[in-house]
Amino acid sequence: MTAAQIGRLLYPDARDENRYVQRRLRKLAEAGYLLRLRELPSPRVGSAPHVFTLADKGRQYLSGQGVQLLTTYYRPSEERRKAQDNPFMEHTLAAVDVLVAAERLCQDFLVSMPRLLTERQLKRRPVRVQPPAGRPGAPPMAVIPDAWFELTTTDDPVAIALELDRSTEHQKHWRRKVACLTAWALGPYREAFQADNLTVAVAVPAAARRAQLSTWTKQELDAIGQPGMADIFLFSEASPVTTDPVAFFFSPLWYPAGQQHPVSLLDPPESAEEEVSTSVPDPFSYRIGPTLPLEREVE
Repeated sequence: MTAAQIGRLLYPDARDENRYVQRRLRKLAEAGYLLRLRELPSPRVGSAPHVFTLADKGRQYLSGQGVQLLTTYYRPSEERRKAQDNPFMEHTLAAVDVLVAAERLCQDFLVSMPRLLTERQLKRRPVRVQPPAGRPGAPPMAVIPDAWFELTTTDDPVAIALELDRSTEHQKHWRRKVACLTAWALGPYREAFQADNLTVAVAVPAAARRAQLSTWTKQELDAIGQPGMADIFLFSEASPVTTDPVAFFFSPLWYPAGQQHPVSLLDPPESAEEEVSTSVPDPFSYRIGPTLPLEREVE
């Protein structure tokens, strides 16, 4: 995480440009509790932020305090190598931005996150699928979302598989990913994750890219004979950094594949309904993001 991400998570009301967080991170790194990674590419204005992760000493301390750690130890050599792979690191940090927004939602409202799996955890137990019949001869592929987590309001948990798009994938690659995600959802997903619903939330950088991926997704689902799966793919260009968490999850900012009318990822709990309604002048009807009725047989 960067200082800015930690600031949004722990000190969302601070107005010191993360100076307090930066001082604490520097002291923890100097004491050996944190590993400070190489800087990201320098922006046009200002300096590039450092990325921090737990060092072995930090992990040992937290374990001794009874904290259950989500991931295995990051070896310094491994992480420094990854830090130099700037697209990979920026992609990881973009996923963290969404998870920070989800955690802030849980802090402020009657929402909980009963389960969370990061990309690193998902890579340790990948689920391989055979693409649908519409892609004859395609080899089995591993399905590894950028994160998978559940959010609960007043109903059953809503399972969300996060996909971060940075406008780097061409149509062929994206459509192959859609085919594999569909086979995953209709096949081994339920048993592997012990979940009976799924929303594939695709965060994109701009509205034009959102429309492009939405169209490609609908075309692929039609080609493989699964048009009914369009509702589980949701696309949004809303930024988890600049969009308030309640709006990011509760406002109609997400577009189902091939559709022009947005929906929300979650039904707002009663404590959030008033705030959501005042932040959206003409709100759509809220509902839980499209869930997949996994009980049905694959056609």
